[in-house]
Amino acid sequence: MEHEKWSSQVDYIMTVLGYSIGVGSMWKFPYMCMRNGGGAFLIPFVVFMIIGTVPCVFLEMVIGQFSQSGAVKVWNLCPPFKGMGIGNVLIGIFFSNYYSALFAWLIYYFYHSFSRNIPWSTCDNPWNTPSCISFINVGDDAPVNSTNVSTTVARTAHALLKSSASSNSTALANGSTPLIAVTSAEEFWTLKVLQISDGLEYLGSMRWPLVGCLAITYTLAFLCLFRGIKIAGKVVYVTVGAPYILITVFLIRGCLLPGSADGIYYYIYPHFEKLLDAKIWIEACNYALYTPGIAFGCLPTMAGHNKLNNNCLRDALVLTTAIALTTMYMGFAFFAIMGHVAYLRGVTVDSFQYSGYNLGFIAYPEAVASLPLPQLWSVLTFLNLLTLGLDSLLPSYEIALTALSDQFPSLSRRRWMNMLLVLVPSFLVGLLYMTQGGMYMLTQVEWYAFFPSIAVFGMLECFVVSWIYGTHRLQRVIKSMCGKTVPRIMTFILKFTCPGLLLIIFCYSLYSYRPPNYGDYIYPTWATGLGWMISFGSILPLPVVFIWTVYKTEGNSVREKLRKSVKPNTHWDLSSTHENSTELMF
Repeated sequence: MEHEKWSSQVDYIMTVLGYSIGVGSMWKFPYMCMRNGGGAFLIPFVVFMIIGTVPCVFLEMVIGQFSQSGAVKVWNLCPPFKGMGIGNVLIGIFFSNYYSALFAWLIYYFYHSFSRNIPWSTCDNPWNTPSCISFINVGDDAPVNSTNVSTTVARTAHALLKSSASSNSTALANGSTPLIAVTSAEEFWTLKVLQISDGLEYLGSMRWPLVGCLAITYTLAFLCLFRGIKIAGKVVYVTVGAPYILITVFLIRGCLLPGSADGIYYYIYPHFEKLLDAKIWIEACNYALYTPGIAFGCLPTMAGHNKLNNNCLRDALVLTTAIALTTMYMGFAFFAIMGHVAYLRGVTVDSFQYSGYNLGFIAYPEAVASLPLPQLWSVLTFLNLLTLGLDSLLPSYEIALTALSDQFPSLSRRRWMNMLLVLVPSFLVGLLYMTQGGMYMLTQVEWYAFFPSIAVFGMLECFVVSWIYGTHRLQRVIKSMCGKTVPRIMTFILKFTCPGLLLIIFCYSLYSYRPPNYGDYIYPTWATGLGWMISFGSILPLPVVFIWTVYKTEGNSVREKLRKSVKPNTHWDLSSTHENSTELMF
């Protein structure tokens, strides 16, 4: 059955752009910059966006558009590797499942942003402990301005730290355990939002306010996806457009605050000596290749809704350029605000090396609490994160929805049933993350769900299309859609450069692997075993489907069966009349 088509090509570009940027551009990218020398990280990031991301994005767009199908059916170009498509769908399910939990937490913070006094800015709440430190302690009668805040913060922090040190000295003298200072934002996150348990072994009770936020998340996803991509493609005009407006507001406001120049300088000034460290290049390559969701199944799925004569090379260049510029633009806003926070605390910018959830749910709340009118900036911050999260969440559901409708065409006529088959089980699994020990479970799933499957699928994708299907066939496919082939440098990169880069990432991931941890909690051995089961769960369909397909193929020997099985089906086996085409597409 023919797929529903985009109303316009702008809908398609906006959708994949929103999916690619997501919350990661506000969380992971700033952390990668701080961890790797600020501006020095931008240089290899841009390099790998050009030589790695553009070809891989182009490849996924081409095979998705020509197949007019989802992540599984696209592998009719080499049937034994359909298991890789099933793995892509499973990765999409893992991603959407834990991303929904993340979205629920953002809703919870968004709700509390409307409080008269932001609850994570003070230490006088019922959940706070004696070790709590609040960096905001401005009296109600004091005028709120930058100088006043700076003076008060410095005085309050110094007094609290001095008090903490004195208490710790007394505790040590008495043989008791000293207190460790914890910020009010961190205590709000762990003791109020999560009410976190002692470990994965103790899931504890359900956090019902978070369950309500999770229900809102899935209801919102259902409403946005119910009418298909034509409606979802219009939703992204708001969810993708709004972050640009909000980030611009943050950037302007941040630049007007003292200390912002130091933050921006740290961001753009390249410490060239850092470039001598191979780790920076590998991490930049890793981030550049995975930002657009390569090997997640999204790009082929979304491209399957394009018209056959769409120019994929143009779309790949536009998308990659937009991703790079948007990510770097968001970096300016982030470092302007963090420069101001560093100024208030009397520390350097690189002292804020938070990552992941700590950056989103501790560092950002601390930052907005330091600004005048904190409720306003908190609402804008979490509204921005919510729109970015929705941009990544909706396409990840669509991966599974499209794969199911490809396999069972009747579901495409009953989209509501298809959506229930995807959303209801996902919601039920998501309830695990809403328990007191849910954060430990989510950390483990995020740690293992994409390793090493993404790197393996990325390498195999380039290898299968470039070497087994063949670049000569790929050029015919491109010419049949666009009337022109691509420059040979593109096929060369797909055959050699991209697999090599992904192989380096894969090897580095194995070399740098360590068991997961959350804070001071070390996961038990059985949890590590469970994690590896999750990891190989998405890879397992690949060898199973490969062996089954070869076994069912007619032939007198294994070699003959293998040779016949890798042949593309009739849709992908184009006539050789275009084999000698040399016209280039620019």
